[in-house]
Order: sequence, then C-alpha cells, then structure tokens
Amino acid sequence: MTRFLLDRMLGQTTKWLRLLGVDAEYAPTDIDDDELMKISSEEGRILVTRDKELAQTENAYLAPKKDAVEVVKLLLEEFEIELNPMTRCTLCNSPVERVLKEDVLEDIPEGVREQQDEFWRCVSCEHIYWRGSHWDNILETLQELMPEDKLPKA
Repeated sequence: MTRFLLDRMLGQTTKWLRLLGVDAEYAPTDIDDDELMKISSEEGRILVTRDKELAQTENAYLAPKKDAVEVVKLLLEEFEIELNPMTRCTLCNSPVERVLKEDVLEDIPEGVREQQDEFWRCVSCEHIYWRGSHWDNILETLQELMPEDKLPKA
C-alpha cells in the first residue's frame, strides 16, 4: 500500500487523498526538512512537497503548483494507489467506521438528526461524518479521480 507524507503546502491535497482512503499524513508546522525526510524514511512514506530541493531527496515527489485535485490526479497516475473512499478521517488520517444513528444523536445538530440516517465516526479523534449538503460536490470530485465501480454509493 502506498503511503504519503505531505508537507505544509499541500493541505487540500492531503484532504482529497484521505477522502479516497489513502494513508496520507500531513506534516506538522514546526518540522524541518531533515525531520520530514526522517519520518518519510522510517514510516515508508513518499514525501510529497513543492520544495524543489527537498524533492530531490530519496523517496520524494515534487508536486506541481496546481490545485489539489490536479495534484491528486498526478499522484494517482504516478503511483499504484489502492483507493477505498470514505474510510479515513479527513482531520487525522485514522480509519472511520460506520456507527448507529442512536449512538451519535447527542453529538450531531438537530437538523442533521432529522435529515440523515447514516453516520461514520473516526476511531481516533471521534469526529462524526454524514452525507450533508456538501456530499454532491465531494462525489462529483471523486468521479473525476476514480473508476465508477469504486465510487461510494449515493
């Protein structure tokens, strides 16, 4: 499985990779280049960066100055990446799991309780997900990035 470490210039790219189910860690703000390379090496991650000098190191990829979705498309072309959409937390990269509505009732807005029946929760940070008003936009972008048979069901 291909795993990534993205530097601080690629936050939106990290989010889209995670939405695709890709293991994508986001570098902390207070980390220097040597530490980035060390983490990449120790964890077997491809370092994705816009820093030309840093991209010349082993196991690094220079991301062009394009929008996040375009960078994800390039990464998908360049690397063999297993896609498993909607299985990772966009906030912390941990797995998410389906939970029963009654288990999250106290943690979701009242309007969501009335309109949604399917929920997922991050196993680490416990962030709760549902297919809200933004779902159609996410699905539209996912359609650009992956085969139709792999898309999450609406």
